[in-house]
Order: sequence, then C-alpha cells, then structure tokens
Amino acid sequence: MNGTALILTAFGTSTEARATYGFFEAQARERFPQHDIHWAYTSRTLRAKMALQDIVWRSPEELLCDLPQRGYGRAVIQSLHIVPGKEFDKIAAAAEKAPLPVAVGKPLLSCSADCRLVLDALAASISDPASTITVLAGHGTPHHEATALYNEFSRQLRLRYPENVYLCMVEGKPSWEDTLTRIKKTALRRVRIVPFMFVAGDHILHDVLGDGDSWLAQLEGYEVDALRSGLGHNAAIADIFFQHMQAAFTLL
Repeated sequence: MNGTALILTAFGTSTEARATYGFFEAQARERFPQHDIHWAYTSRTLRAKMALQDIVWRSPEELLCDLPQRGYGRAVIQSLHIVPGKEFDKIAAAAEKAPLPVAVGKPLLSCSADCRLVLDALAASISDPASTITVLAGHGTPHHEATALYNEFSRQLRLRYPENVYLCMVEGKPSWEDTLTRIKKTALRRVRIVPFMFVAGDHILHDVLGDGDSWLAQLEGYEVDALRSGLGHNAAIADIFFQHMQAAFTLL
C-alpha cells in the first residue's frame, strides 16, 4: 500500500449517472496505479439518501479522519466539481482540519488557462454554429469566485464561438429564459444540449430534459439533440482533472 491516498470527491447523484464515477475511476487507476483510490461526497442530502439504500457514502471529513488508522500518512483530495464554489469550500475546510497532511486538487475551472483547455476538450461536442445552436447546460452558483470562473469561461466561449454557442445555468445566470430568447431570434431550428456538469444527474434529467416546464419542453418545434453523459465521460476533460491531481501531489 502506498502511504498517500487519493480521494476523488464529488457532489454525488442518486441517479443512474453514478456510472460516471466508475468510468472516471477506471481512468484514474490507469493514471495513478501506485495510489489507493477512495471516494468522498460533499452533499449531505445525497449521503443520507444513499444510506437509506444501505450504501455508505462518506464525507470528506469522515474519510480523512479515518485514513491514519488505515495506515496512510498523507492524502490528495481531488475535487471533481466544475468551479471552486460552496462544495469546493467544504473540501478545503476538511483538508485544513485533517489529522494528516492533505493537498487539495483544484476543480475543473480554476484559472483562465483551464477555461481554454476545457474549450479544447469540448470542441468535438459543439456542433457547427452555422447550422446548429449548442447550449452548454451548467449548474450555476451565487458563490463569488465560482461565478467569476463561469464568467471567464463564458467570455472565452464567446470569443471562440461568436454566435450560436451558449453557456446556460439551471440556477442563476446566464438564465435559460435569456438563452431561449437568443435561440428564438435566430433562423436556426436545430439545437444541441451538452451537459456542463460532471454527471448528467437530476438537473439534466429533470430541469433540462424532463417533462413539464423543462428546457426541452420549451423547444417545441426545434430538432433537439441532447447528450446524455456528463463531463466525467469526456477523456479530454479527465486529463485536465489529472493535471490538477498531479499538481496537488507535488505539494505534499
């Protein structure tokens, strides 16, 4: 056993999108074969929901506190969140209180350079703007630092795709209402929806692609192509996370 544990840390999902975690872990094991890989989940609500199914999901604090008794002397805890928002703050707080040295791997969007790399990684998922409108469906946040990163990503997105490619949030801005207004101002009748979340969980299944008042339901009359996999299934996105992991290991 290597003395440094690698903890992959996500918000969590109770949907079938949990398969994304297994897909990502398999790649992480190939990239870091010398380290034991563990999982932690930042959502208290989802940890409790999984417990009702007799599935134990541990918080970052719980897992870090248990590592010394299991023989580990150090840990890297890698955020699988998109931006450094409230959930990432939970990881940082847990690392500060941990009973062993811990380095924290940054989330996907942590600087302007990350935004460029993510745009490169998404290129194959974005349709030709001359014929199709692409909407990247993100979560959104009121967190100041996270909002700044989303704004920087959106700025670079507009520079690379001046027309017909939008970042839109389920919660917050840019809102779906504003994006739908933009869509209806064009003559294009084809729309592609791409999840801009690690897993295509509840928000994608219900708010974006569900019945009722979902984004999809409001696109009646359009030809809609919706991707059903989150960013965790994108190998190029995984490479960015792995770069952040490697950077964290150098801090120990």
